[in-house]
Amino acid sequence: PGEDAPEHRHTQHAFRFVVEGEGVWTVVGGDPVAMRRGDFLPQAGWHMHAHHNATAEPMAWIDGLDIPFQYLTESQFFEFGRDEISDAERITPERSRSERLWGHPGLRPVAATEAAEAAAPGTPLLAYRWEHTDRALADQLALESEGFAGTVEPGHAAVRFTDPATGADVLPTVRAEMHRVTRGTETAPVRETGSSVYQVFDGSGTVTVGETSWSVTRGDLFVVPSWQPLSVRSEAGATDSDSGALDLFRFSDSPVFEALRLNRTHMEGTTR
Repeated sequence: PGEDAPEHRHTQHAFRFVVEGEGVWTVVGGDPVAMRRGDFLPQAGWHMHAHHNATAEPMAWIDGLDIPFQYLTESQFFEFGRDEISDAERITPERSRSERLWGHPGLRPVAATEAAEAAAPGTPLLAYRWEHTDRALADQLALESEGFAGTVEPGHAAVRFTDPATGADVLPTVRAEMHRVTRGTETAPVRETGSSVYQVFDGSGTVTVGETSWSVTRGDLFVVPSWQPLSVRSEAGATDSDSGALDLFRFSDSPVFEALRLNRTHMEGTTR
């Protein structure tokens, strides 16, 4: 509570995924953006940004960055910004300027498209709100129950966060997704090149990576190394999950492997 993260920028591409709480805001390029539980906030590299908790309660989020990749390629840089941000940047509107311009489904602002494509790579939309993610997952499962296609596999809904200007991943080196697995569903084992990190956003279940299994509950994190099979069984219900299902946030380095043509995926029992 009351903490400031001074303004700074770095070449590493980054995101914030809010695990608990609300009331913190981030300022990216002078645009104040509110942060609430379940919100996903990507930020391409070399944008000035700062954070502040204006409330009396703590808040937790996950930061994901491509630091290992940039460290290995010796391409990372860092700079501090201003010592203090302006009073106007300390007032958080309900919607940031980026959301007002880019946050309309299927609608790309004509005046801003060229500027977005010329800017640093990465999505111009600074906040993907939980209410929209939650609704998209719920609608996929509702369509499945009505006999229509829409889920990855029975009982398993998933969405990928994308750049509204290009349809590509939100960041050049980072892929982010949200998965929802209904109670009693066990996903087919999947192997992929590239590494993934998962956060149990809500619910509970059993996770199997390779030959090892764990019981997981809300707040847990687990990792899946490259080409290790992953399967998930949902044991979530109304007592431990707002959605009644196991909700998993995932981020990975898949875009790097795709750019190098080293991407490969295999789902057990299929030709995929």
